[in-house]
Amino acid sequence: MNNYPDVLRPFDYLERAEDFYQAFRDLPPRHPPQSWPRYFMLCHAVELALKSYLALHGATPQQLRESGLRHNLTELLTRSVSAGLSLTASAQTDIKLLQEAHEKFWHRYPKEDGAPVFIIEQFEPATRELLNRVSVALRGGASMVTDS
Repeated sequence: MNNYPDVLRPFDYLERAEDFYQAFRDLPPRHPPQSWPRYFMLCHAVELALKSYLALHGATPQQLRESGLRHNLTELLTRSVSAGLSLTASAQTDIKLLQEAHEKFWHRYPKEDGAPVFIIEQFEPATRELLNRVSVALRGGASMVTDS
């Protein structure tokens, strides 16, 4: 990551998450085919936001890179909720639905099974909720993410 003191690390993760979310918003949607760069941007924003929350609650960079946690959105979410992150049930469900796509790098490589994929835009409300909740936890109410 960087040489920031540990107290700043959660902010670094969150700022990057917000940057990836903004890049998702800035890229125009494409239908068809799937907009894979947007898929990557949104999934990575989710991963970084969850890591931000865990870093706020004491997780070290080494712990966040361990093999069972590294790109595992479901496990990152489970640990974040256990640490006190409050998300609606629908946001949690949507984040879990992104797990396979993110972990198997659908955005990087063509899928071999030909099964349908999700339309990434359906996950934007859950991502926005996550970013807002993590921002409140870190910044005490100031959120960089808006609906516009």
